Amino acid sequence: MRDVLAGGAVVTRVNQTRGTEVVIIHRQRYNDWSLPKGKLDPGEPIPAAAVREVMEETGVTIRLGAPLDTVRYNAGKNGMKRVSYWTGTVLDVIPRAPDEEVDVVSWLPIKAALARLTRDHDRMLLQQAMEQPATTPLIIIRHGKAMDRKDWSHPDPARPISARGRREAVGLIPILKAYGVTELISSTSARCVSTLLPYAQRQNLVIERRGLLSEEEGGEDEKGVQRLMRSIAAQAAESGQPTAVCGHRPVLPQMLAALDIVPRPMAPGECIVAHLTADGATHAMEHYRPQA
Repeated sequence: MRDVLAGGAVVTRVNQTRGTEVVIIHRQRYNDWSLPKGKLDPGEPIPAAAVREVMEETGVTIRLGAPLDTVRYNAGKNGMKRVSYWTGTVLDVIPRAPDEEVDVVSWLPIKAALARLTRDHDRMLLQQAMEQPATTPLIIIRHGKAMDRKDWSHPDPARPISARGRREAVGLIPILKAYGVTELISSTSARCVSTLLPYAQRQNLVIERRGLLSEEEGGEDEKGVQRLMRSIAAQAAESGQPTAVCGHRPVLPQMLAALDIVPRPMAPGECIVAHLTADGATHAMEHYRPQA
């Protein structure tokens, strides 16, 4: 039996009088206090599930921060459950009415929450979250699957993404939204712009286009690509604005190297999430492939 996959988050905020607080929930069915979490909907990326479950169980809208440990435990008749956790940054709070699933949502100071949480792994995750630096996500994307070069007789920068590439672009929407992406940067090539376009349209964002991220310019100027990426990373870290950057296979190694990430092969539509500290250093890294 495969593990049941789930996502959750340790969501904190700063209260002017009580200091740092964390949101925890009471579930009447189990008579326990826990961190918000829940299993994936069919086809749902784990980061998106974590954000959705936090919203459904607490009324708090978040964006994900640094990844925490994954917890695996026996869920009874459902078999083993594997829950991936992140830190969570609060974007909005709407009071949630009690129901049969969650009857109490409570913001507690860290010491009080550690005393109230029922399970050891939740206490461990809260302690781990408090050790994480503040980070900003910078997401590096390889454009979605493009039309084959042999089937395209026009200039290569205008070569479009294929039907599969369009599905991959749509599949990126819940991933980029989970990390709260507000800045979009693309090469000037159509296949990169088109990969970010569905999310840009959904969120009403403008895509900034940079020629150095294209095969034509970036492939001939490796140092220039690295300088550009370091500048993008510094700006994202300083502003705290989660950013996504879309480029091409030949340019990706330099994009990653600029973030001190060992280059690795990336499939069309795949993305790497680099969590940047305030000084632009990469604190943690994740990678995802959208469903096509």
